[in-house]
Amino acid sequence: MRVGLIGMGNMGTAIANLIAVNGFEVLGWDYNPSVVDEINKKGVNSRYLAGIDLDLKLKATNEIMRVADFSDLLFVAIPSVFIKSTLAPLQDHMPEDLIVVNMAKGIDRVTGLTSYQTIGSIFPDNRKVVLSGPTIANEFARGMATVVVLASDRRDDLLKVAHVLDNECFRTRFSDDTIGVELGGILKNIYTIGLGLFDGKQITSVNFRSVYLTIAMEEIARIGVAMGAKIETFLYLAGIGDLLATSMSQHSHNRQLGEYLAHGYSLEEIKDKMGVLPEGFNTLQIVLYIAEKLHISIPLAKGLWDVIHGRYQADKFIKAFIKDFVE
Repeated sequence: MRVGLIGMGNMGTAIANLIAVNGFEVLGWDYNPSVVDEINKKGVNSRYLAGIDLDLKLKATNEIMRVADFSDLLFVAIPSVFIKSTLAPLQDHMPEDLIVVNMAKGIDRVTGLTSYQTIGSIFPDNRKVVLSGPTIANEFARGMATVVVLASDRRDDLLKVAHVLDNECFRTRFSDDTIGVELGGILKNIYTIGLGLFDGKQITSVNFRSVYLTIAMEEIARIGVAMGAKIETFLYLAGIGDLLATSMSQHSHNRQLGEYLAHGYSLEEIKDKMGVLPEGFNTLQIVLYIAEKLHISIPLAKGLWDVIHGRYQADKFIKAFIKDFVE
């Protein structure tokens, strides 16, 4: 089986290398010629996955059509805002038996579709799988064990995807709740911004963080169920598992956004520093809109939005947390 991967960033490169180490040929696409060149000539991706020697069965290209022609499975690991523009050239070029595995985590601000749903609108005839869960790329790329969730309504597709991923350190579990598994990975990005606020203000209280994570999980489940997910999905790896992984990791861009806010930087200054605002920012904006339309109360998310736009200072948000955001 040959595997293609769209987006050789941190997660994309880590998954691509995992699959190559498992013995499969992998061809990854990236828009950045220097990333492609370094992977092919030096066997590393120092920009996105520094310190990891990549398997020789992993190659890269700037020609996205080559990846579609090459692949029996196609993983998508690009920021959600680039899904339409990146995948549109493949719309009439995809073999119908090619299974698409989505790892992108976002909601389109115009359509309200999740990344998985957007991919479905581009490739309606292709079968699709969602991958989500505790996946800190810098950890599993170094052989640290984790377990993730694959979601689809077809068990045979789940088995095919699991076949290329599973090894002694990286294991998969199955679900039929595609929207719930995807939303667990999408929505946790919002609340990771708050964890960054606490880090920026050097708040290490275990009590405080435990309450915050519990309320965050409550809001995540409330939103998810209103959007059609099963509540039990959020009590497992794609929900609480992913949120806890992010809460303990220092590698999240969403967390970095929160730290910058705590240090008093404006959105424009943060965008200049980071290049692009992380998924949590875009997700928060559309989720607040969806919550309004569906009459869902998510005061913690609303408080984070007020901090981002200067209506609340980070210190005030933290001090008012119990009184204003815990219902």
